[in-house]
Amino acid sequence: MAQSSFPLVRGRTMRVTQLDACGVPITGDESVNVSEGFVSVGLTAEINEAEEIEVKNANGKTCVRDPGCPEFKGYTAEIVFCDVDPCLYAMMTGQSTIANEAGDVVGFKMNTDVNACDKAFALEVWAGVPGVACAGGEGAFGYVLLPFMQAGVVGDFTIENAAVSFTISGAKSKDGNTWDVGPYDVVLGAGSTPAKLAEPLEPNDHLAVLYTEVAPPAATDGCVAFPLA
Repeated sequence: MAQSSFPLVRGRTMRVTQLDACGVPITGDESVNVSEGFVSVGLTAEINEAEEIEVKNANGKTCVRDPGCPEFKGYTAEIVFCDVDPCLYAMMTGQSTIANEAGDVVGFKMNTDVNACDKAFALEVWAGVPGVACAGGEGAFGYVLLPFMQAGVVGDFTIENAAVSFTISGAKSKDGNTWDVGPYDVVLGAGSTPAKLAEPLEPNDHLAVLYTEVAPPAATDGCVAFPLA
């Protein structure tokens, strides 16, 4: 089996898909958002540190030592945006949007009655892959998938003589995803045509990173229906 390495630079596009409590994409008019209006996506690994066991004999020498094993629990995400996209924030936090008299979404709210544990989304992010020749696809890209994320909150922000950046904090990856091969064509399949993942995700996969020659989707005008046309 051939293997290859690839560099990743610069975030290109993100896609957020609203999920139900079981990790299944929600079919609806505002269930998907594709955006280029983000500054960064930070992932922090949550780890149970190993507990080392060491016993010394009466002469002070180690006679028993077990270093233990660290335990991976998942990732916590912090996503910084340069655009205010109310419906995207609502999808990632479970909060509500604000509409004007015409029914257009013009803002968002943060309410203490909302339980982020009850809301979930899938996060896909595309990055550039410089210096790697593609073999007949649409380019060279890095694809990062977190298939089952618990909602977060709109975190700290400052209004001052500078651009205001909003941040989604505290979103956490979860066990039990049902992504399988996914609902989207993100890799090249037979005949060099876009296809779903070649290998299904296991339920407790929290992260997948891979090289693809399928370009990211075009940014949407706010949130749109799932499945995408």
